[in-house]
Amino acid sequence: MKLSIILPVYNVDQYIEKCIRSIECQDLPTNEYEIIAVNDGSLDNSVQIIEKLQNEFSNIQLINKNNGGLSSARNYGLRFAKGKYIWFIDSDDYIETNILQHLLDKIKNDNLDLLVFNIFDIWKDKEQQGFSTNQQPTHIISGEEYIKSYYIGISAWCFIVRKNILTSNNITFTEGIIHEDFEFTLRLYEHIKRMTFTPIRVYNYVHRNGSITTTKTHEQILKSIHSWQTIISQETNYFHAHPSSYARYAQKWIDTHKFNAICAVFFNHLTIDEKKTEFYRLKDMGAFKIKETRIQNIKLKFICNILKHRNLYYILMHFFRTTK
Repeated sequence: MKLSIILPVYNVDQYIEKCIRSIECQDLPTNEYEIIAVNDGSLDNSVQIIEKLQNEFSNIQLINKNNGGLSSARNYGLRFAKGKYIWFIDSDDYIETNILQHLLDKIKNDNLDLLVFNIFDIWKDKEQQGFSTNQQPTHIISGEEYIKSYYIGISAWCFIVRKNILTSNNITFTEGIIHEDFEFTLRLYEHIKRMTFTPIRVYNYVHRNGSITTTKTHEQILKSIHSWQTIISQETNYFHAHPSSYARYAQKWIDTHKFNAICAVFFNHLTIDEKKTEFYRLKDMGAFKIKETRIQNIKLKFICNILKHRNLYYILMHFFRTTK
């Protein structure tokens, strides 16, 4: 088996069929790749749609589990994967037609551990290329060189990776949080010896109402903040325990994650007491110790240079305070 595609499924009955059909509409024989659909406790008709597609396609495996979130579903699906390579795809997105053979041929010919490819962001009325080709390597490099010199692919669906890299290094997704890809990929690239980028359009990321990334309920805002705090803490502890040149380069990305956490507290609608609580948590974990980030946007860089000063941040937090 060449490739295992792991597909977490939770209440996506409006999207799942388009996703699976895009994966099946390929130039690779179905006996050379598998789709592992992990039903994470869906309450809609997602399972019934997958079962219908199983009658049509022989390479779909449906696995049911209690709801545990995206990370839990991905980790669970990885246990059943038989492929030499792994690709995590979100079940509300879709991929381009007839690209699997090309991707796997490139991986084989270049003996790659990991291949990053181009993505497109899809909105209702427009689409936009995700990666600028000048931000990505055109030759074979290591994961360390990648995080040092390039704007890295963060999301787990923007690359195919050799399975034994994950299993032999015990690389899994942190469960119970969101933004899990940031921490996962930063640990993963440390173990990549050979990787590159292909500029062809492969993955279509669909922006939809009601998804984790677009939902802004009070509960979701706090979960986002606490997830960033968990990620920063885990990354800091991990790279402190594993000092290396890679750890030094990773610090730019950790500082970027710190800035994301700071902004999540400052700009979201929370009571002043909630902002104070989260401010002190960030302060205690050293989140305001930002030397350099991989932020390229000039406006965001300016905001970062202001907000990373914790005393000024605290004053501004009161002056620009927002409430629920």
